Amino acid sequence: MDTRQEKSPISALGLVIWGLAASFFLYEFFLRTFIGSVAHQVIPDLKLNAETFAIIGSGYYIAYGLMQVPVGVLTDKFGVKVIMIFATLICAGSTYLFSQATEFNTAFMSRVIMGFGSSFAFICLLVIAITWFPKRFFGFFAGMSQFIGTMGPLLAGGPLIAYMASTHQDWRTTLSQIGMFGIVLAILMLLFVRNKPRDSEQAVIFLKRQEPLLPRLKRLAKNNQAWYIGLYSATVYVSMSLLGAIWGTEYLQVQGLTQGIAASIISVSWLGYAVGCPVLGALSDIAKRRNPILVFCALLGFCITLILTYVPLHHSHWAYALLFFCLGIAASGQNIGFASISEHSDLSTRATSLGLNNGLMTLFAAFIPPLVGYFIHLSAQGDANHLKPENFTLAFTIMPILYGVACIISFFLINETYCKPQKEAIILNPTP
Repeated sequence: MDTRQEKSPISALGLVIWGLAASFFLYEFFLRTFIGSVAHQVIPDLKLNAETFAIIGSGYYIAYGLMQVPVGVLTDKFGVKVIMIFATLICAGSTYLFSQATEFNTAFMSRVIMGFGSSFAFICLLVIAITWFPKRFFGFFAGMSQFIGTMGPLLAGGPLIAYMASTHQDWRTTLSQIGMFGIVLAILMLLFVRNKPRDSEQAVIFLKRQEPLLPRLKRLAKNNQAWYIGLYSATVYVSMSLLGAIWGTEYLQVQGLTQGIAASIISVSWLGYAVGCPVLGALSDIAKRRNPILVFCALLGFCITLILTYVPLHHSHWAYALLFFCLGIAASGQNIGFASISEHSDLSTRATSLGLNNGLMTLFAAFIPPLVGYFIHLSAQGDANHLKPENFTLAFTIMPILYGVACIISFFLINETYCKPQKEAIILNPTP
């Protein structure tokens, strides 16, 4: 264990670099979720139905999920600076392309490219948290990273609709402006981001020779705990993705709420997620336990999704706001999953294991919404412009099922790490 890094103070430069990476995560999270808020405008504009709209929404996740293990490998190899600048520019360009789309194919391809660029954000952010700050603060910084990133979907809900209404802009003009933000962010990264602290270059590390990529991937593939944690993270997060990014606003509108109130409630769900990530991360660090938090989030999500799917709430926006806030808390259990999987992985596969965790989450988020959209499409007999509450019931049944799977995994399969790396390399510091 590198005792010098553990005792070193948190540097100002490290905070600046982490802040830029967190801003990129916020940016990509906004891009991930904005489409659900403007569904009422996008569906008729692009001549979509429930099924094709869900496919466009999932195009982002398909590229994002498939790229997660390659992202970990590329980040291990090239460092975060070049990767983040390249990825931010890809996000900016694809956002502008989506704003110019007039039909399904262009919109879908721009969402795929958007997902490709966005796929680098969170892994780079976690690598920066591991590299620039003492390990004992990893749970906190991982949670704060999630908190800042979650401002993206929070802004993509009610604030986005309010901004469009106050400026009398359509969704195309607004997205063009959002694309420009990505260019500014890439310039700031060029000026300030460095790959690692200077102090880390002075440590003497006794390890075996660098392994080729294939043996490392094989070792990760044989790590059962990594797969259990990745599956847990996917099952607790996918309902948040389904409601918070694609179908939530539309679902609440058919329950009798206005688009503005519905979008604001979706923002509340992301607020719950934003609060849950750092708070649960800090509680886990203080208690030096991961598993109790994992179990709590799975059980909470199971109860909330049962109510949302089967219990009519009679247009009560306060009840929906509370339920969606709690859903965000439940989904934040995946943040503890990131801390746990990093502790179950050795140093040479850590970034790739984080990518595996994120990849499983986003692949579930890619394929579950189109499946839900298919059942909504069948129930509504193809009419996406006049949906009713009963069109969602059968489709949403998948949410409590997935949270039930998360309960089983967290109860019986994931081993407690006590917040300590299980495969830590020994690092000796040179004497002055």
